[in-house]
Amino acid sequence: MSHTWELTRLREALAGQYEVEREIGRGGMGMVFLARDITLDRRVAIKTLPAHLAFDDVVRERFLREARTAASLSHPNIVPIHRAEQAQEIVYFVMGLVDGPSVAQRMRQGPFSPAETIAILADVADALGYAHGRGVIHRDVKAENILLDPHQGRAMVTDFGIARLAEAAPMTATGTVLGTVHYMSPEQVAGQTIDGRSDLYSLGVLAFYMLSGRFPFEHAAPSAVLVAHVMSHAPALSTVAPDVPASLAAVVDRLLARDPHRRYESAAQAGLALSGALAGIGTQVSAAQPRLSSAAAAAVWERAALLQEYTGREAPPPVPMRSEADASAGTTGYRLDQVREAAEQAGIDARYVERALAERAGRPETTLRVRPGAMMSEPVNRWLGARTKLEYEAVLEGDLTEEELEEIVDEMRRSLGVFGSVSTVGRTLTFTSQQSSWSESSPRRLQVSVTSRGGRTTLRAYEDLRQMSHGIVWGVTGGAGGGLGGAAFGAVMAASKGALIAVAPLAFVGVAAAAYASSRVILRTVIARREREIVTSMERLVQRAQELLDARRRLAGPAA
Repeated sequence: MSHTWELTRLREALAGQYEVEREIGRGGMGMVFLARDITLDRRVAIKTLPAHLAFDDVVRERFLREARTAASLSHPNIVPIHRAEQAQEIVYFVMGLVDGPSVAQRMRQGPFSPAETIAILADVADALGYAHGRGVIHRDVKAENILLDPHQGRAMVTDFGIARLAEAAPMTATGTVLGTVHYMSPEQVAGQTIDGRSDLYSLGVLAFYMLSGRFPFEHAAPSAVLVAHVMSHAPALSTVAPDVPASLAAVVDRLLARDPHRRYESAAQAGLALSGALAGIGTQVSAAQPRLSSAAAAAVWERAALLQEYTGREAPPPVPMRSEADASAGTTGYRLDQVREAAEQAGIDARYVERALAERAGRPETTLRVRPGAMMSEPVNRWLGARTKLEYEAVLEGDLTEEELEEIVDEMRRSLGVFGSVSTVGRTLTFTSQQSSWSESSPRRLQVSVTSRGGRTTLRAYEDLRQMSHGIVWGVTGGAGGGLGGAAFGAVMAASKGALIAVAPLAFVGVAAAAYASSRVILRTVIARREREIVTSMERLVQRAQELLDARRRLAGPAA
């Protein structure tokens, strides 16, 4: 009844502004409702402060202040806040709706793979670094506050700064922080002044949980968990998850250092370490566990169910369809063990699952896979230490109609995140970027094309990174290296009163060399991010194209 009362009360308070549909979540510091902004005709999420806290003047004012501060943050990995207000004794803020699960919800399927974990943590680190640079500390980084956007293929952080409400909450609300005790940094537990490194500790707990399925400190009493954060060192990740690559385990262990000075100095530095770990494990991760797309997994489950139902008879071949579990799988698909486990939970005999997988293995899976193009075989630029051209392609069996090609173009615009123009030459549509993306200052030289003829549909993405690469490497080397190198030269000369004139140039060269090495690391990180963006967008385009082809075959019937 209390849930219904809260919903009714909110509907009455926001009538004429928002159509509040239903509750979609709740926690110690508020309830979240799905709603539609009537004026802008868009779906949003509305978070309200619990009634027993809203009546406290200090808590109420802090809630609004923190929400308005968070609203100033504009980053692709931060859930945007549109407004923070008070209406009829209801304190609330309106934020963007992420139509996907939280990491906590996705964890019900089991731990994430190392590659999945790195991709999500890198997004979170980007968001934290941006916020820290603007003086905002999250204070409550946890699995429930990391949302997975299945459409954009990215992780998004929500509830920035809301954890500070606990500092002002009355004694009746002390239970509201118990759900976060597993993530609190030692300095946060001890009531000390915190900085961005506290969020990095929580990020380490999140990584530990995502990879192992458990927390570094687990006790029945929340107070015992808090004491452990302060008095004990977190266990090495390798002791509870030995299959995690050593390079990634080392990053997690450093994030969990009890002493803040032993952690990474910044979220940006943590992000670089994660990128290095990803480069270290490379393709070994994906090779170790083959993955099926959402449509492919759904086809296997449907086929296995039909085989079980039609035992002794030939079952009709299934049509790949989207599963409701797509939201929890994101864009990375399903490991084979997840496919088998889900089928088992649905009551499908394992032998039929294996037969369905075997049948699928006999089909040309390469037609559904996003593959590196010819440009990716060119040697890495030895001066820049990275590729300067990215190319990915995929080939599907079947022709798309003109209307279906237009749908693919719409999907291009949604998935690429940059503005551009579309040109048509015969049966080929090409999207060309026209300006910088939201995250980069340099113009993007990105082209995505789809060609459909001769019974095949080919999708190709190409990006020229040469101008950007030279700008980063020589800009950092010339700027930081020249400036700091000159300072080092002057410092040596001043300290020695000119006596070390022969040594001073070496100091200049040493600093410049260090700047050059740093610029190469920065460039590799930027290019790795660009590559993930392209692959994710291509996967979405391939998925959409395959859905259109399958839908038309289904409508055409067996004769097709």
